[in-house]
Amino acid sequence: MKKMKKLAIIIGSESDLAQCLGGLILLRDHPEITTNIFIRSQHRNALDLQQLLQEIVQQKYNAIIAGAGWANHLTGCVDAFLRYTLKDTGIPVIGVAFSDKDDDRHTQAAILSITEVPGTQVVFKDEKSNFIGSHGFWDACQFAISQELPKIKLPSPKEPRDFSLKQAIEVAKKLLNKE
Repeated sequence: MKKMKKLAIIIGSESDLAQCLGGLILLRDHPEITTNIFIRSQHRNALDLQQLLQEIVQQKYNAIIAGAGWANHLTGCVDAFLRYTLKDTGIPVIGVAFSDKDDDRHTQAAILSITEVPGTQVVFKDEKSNFIGSHGFWDACQFAISQELPKIKLPSPKEPRDFSLKQAIEVAKKLLNKE
């Protein structure tokens, strides 16, 4: 089993730190692991997030815990940028959906934003539970430091396509006729 040495935690907002507290205290008790916490909003700081991920790859981190609430695009975008753009297979992404005690729809949106991304390799649960909320963040930290981290495979890229308006209408009609 590869020994954890460097762990990056990327969260979407400073307000998410409240749900991280227990896990951060757990990590404090493991001084042999260098842990850095980064706050980047996928929606508001997309280029900053991409630059950070390049640095994380260069600095040879062993894993990333990525978490956000509401529409948690952060976790999936971290995984996608590492795999499709940076071609990284060495850094697994452990995803956490932060909960919203006032509106369960936001919690559900955060969960679906992790679990419903096609081709994702984000780790979102261990044998005990899904990584949701404060307890889920603690479980994600425990998983990162005590489990064998999964091997990553580079997924097949999806080829970009460009259409004129006329071509797009023709393709859409063909697709509708197949149903």
